[in-house]
Amino acid sequence: MDIPPELVAKTLSGFSVCYFKNEEHQPDAPPHYHITVPINDDSSLLLTVITSQVETRQKYYERTNKEALSSLVTVSKKDLKFLKKKSIVECNQPQLIRKIDFNKIVDPDHDFKIVARDIPNELKEEIVQAIKASPIVKPFIKKMIKWP
Repeated sequence: MDIPPELVAKTLSGFSVCYFKNEEHQPDAPPHYHITVPINDDSSLLLTVITSQVETRQKYYERTNKEALSSLVTVSKKDLKFLKKKSIVECNQPQLIRKIDFNKIVDPDHDFKIVARDIPNELKEEIVQAIKASPIVKPFIKKMIKWP
């Protein structure tokens, strides 16, 4: 029996990695890994996406906002064992979503799974610093982060 995403979301209070297709992305976009970042609002989640489209994201920020390049956190298999290739954590566009609405962004036609809850502390720190340093992330979101 599959557990509904909104119930799973209630268990996501710290850093973890989930794999799912986000309904808010393009219809032809594949599922992605998403890192949940702990915030001071227990009824919401802050999600950052992991993408292997490293060059595409870098070129985008080179054109639109060079300062935002430093908020792309590079990760590889040595950081997160399940990764197949070098990727980035997109810390410029974290998604704040209420836990009760989590099922609205999870495509039910694709798998949803929690793949990791044991993220290295160095990576956690790097993600938090990148979000807080981002010239794009709204100040109220930066203030919500509770780490360490």
